[in-house]
Amino acid sequence: MLKTDYVDVLTVISTKLYDSAARVIQTSSRLMQANTFCIALNDRHTTTVLKSFNRETIMLEEGLIVANEDSYCHLVIEKSEGPLVIPNNLTHALTKDMDATRFVGGCSFMGVPIVTSSGEIYGSLCAFDHNFYEYSQEDIDLLLSLSAFFGDMLELESTIDELKQMEDENDRILQEKSELLAVLSHEIRTPMNGIMGMSALLQLTSLDEEQREYVELIEQSSESLLSMIEHILEYSKVENTKMELVMEPFYLRPLMKQVTSLFMNDVQRKGIRLHVVIGDEVPEKVTADANKIRQVLINLISNAIKFTSEGEVSVAVGISPETQAIKISVRDTGIGIPVDRRHRLFKSFSQAHHAEVTREYTGTGLGLSICKQLTELMNGRIWLEETSGEGACFTFTIPLIGMMEPVNT
Repeated sequence: MLKTDYVDVLTVISTKLYDSAARVIQTSSRLMQANTFCIALNDRHTTTVLKSFNRETIMLEEGLIVANEDSYCHLVIEKSEGPLVIPNNLTHALTKDMDATRFVGGCSFMGVPIVTSSGEIYGSLCAFDHNFYEYSQEDIDLLLSLSAFFGDMLELESTIDELKQMEDENDRILQEKSELLAVLSHEIRTPMNGIMGMSALLQLTSLDEEQREYVELIEQSSESLLSMIEHILEYSKVENTKMELVMEPFYLRPLMKQVTSLFMNDVQRKGIRLHVVIGDEVPEKVTADANKIRQVLINLISNAIKFTSEGEVSVAVGISPETQAIKISVRDTGIGIPVDRRHRLFKSFSQAHHAEVTREYTGTGLGLSICKQLTELMNGRIWLEETSGEGACFTFTIPLIGMMEPVNT
């Protein structure tokens, strides 16, 4: 879902064009009274009949492969700069002594090359007739038009192949990036955990006020760095389409309690309040991807606490009456989001506040982008419901599978 599917779409278009091309050749065969038509692929050594249409007598069969020295279609490419018309193959200088002449028997022949706009010769479009049909200028023009059509179609196929190769290369780069980030994360986490452990031990020793401020700054900076690493890894997983939905029943209230407990130290340190209100209409047990809902909640609550210095952060859980999806709103009494920055919301590596604010509130600018991608992965949506200089409210909805009746936990 998170990855563009334009290559698959173009592949389908290419297949449809081939089917259409075959019908065009069949129609054209009724306009020209030759017995056999064929589309031939030509390389340096052989000619392969990709498609053939025989009216009365089977002169060529699909899949036939002949050496170029025995191929009429190859003559079109090697011995003619444009259409090659042979009224009688038994007497024409190019064909009278060829083994192919004994194979197809006496006939008239016309062939035109299939050339892409870049000048690449793909093969030829040919007509044979055992009754020595005389090809008119209209017949030649018809085959030339068809060869131009096939040339354009082959160019599309070539473009699709190039896009597939580019997509494969992008997948490889994304995989390498994801693996590199995982390694870097591990390598950074280890010394950071050591720093945080030592700062925790330092806080247990006798420190004057200035020293304690230094230790607290070390601890806060370490936590901020680890949070950034987690965001980048989450973003990498989503971008690399490694995320899959795990739809399982779970109890909603314990999940909310678990998430909010993660922030108790933060809100106590800042002197603000964090609380959750769950509507009576919300069932105890629901079926959805609990882990991804948890991730979205953690990002939204973390953001709300970060930008709130006084007041509260509240989480409201309900059921949307329009869609019967779970609806969760995270509201804060923080600094809000400036009008001229709201268009930057949910964009990767984009801060929603001005530079002087972001210097104070550090971050990667990935939190809301990750929330958007996760909710969309769950077939939900997220938006900024309201904001002012006195706070902001973000809301997201997630469809639930078979909402269950309230049960005792």
